[in-house]
Amino acid sequence: MEVGFLGLGIMGKAMSMNLIKSGFKVTVWNRTLSKCNELVEFGASIGETPAAVVKKCKYTIAMLADPAAALSVVFDKDGVLEETGTGKGYVDMSTVDPETSRKINAAITSKGGSFLEAPVSGSKKPAEDGQLIILAAGDKVN
Repeated sequence: MEVGFLGLGIMGKAMSMNLIKSGFKVTVWNRTLSKCNELVEFGASIGETPAAVVKKCKYTIAMLADPAAALSVVFDKDGVLEETGTGKGYVDMSTVDPETSRKINAAITSKGGSFLEAPVSGSKKPAEDGQLIILAAGDKVN
């Protein structure tokens, strides 16, 4: 299975690396594309835009810095919404407020996609060790 990952900061890079080490094919994107290079060395591929990642992958995970970044990646040109639809899942692990999460949820589900809110508890070391606590919430999908 191929998984998309948007946001390769301290947490996202470690989480993406763990997906690769676990045998997943991972397509990554970051605003600063050079942050993708190390993951490519380990087998990841690069998506040129968030939309390109969503188009390629059934599931896309976002780990972004703040509400503004989370909204931008979804709603801006070449954003997630351009390729979201039936059969696509979006997992938002970013640290955002409830209103931001509701906006993203409504946009994804209105296009037929599935949304999972999944913020994490932990920092760099637990992320590197695959020991983050994930606080997930969303609708049950068949």
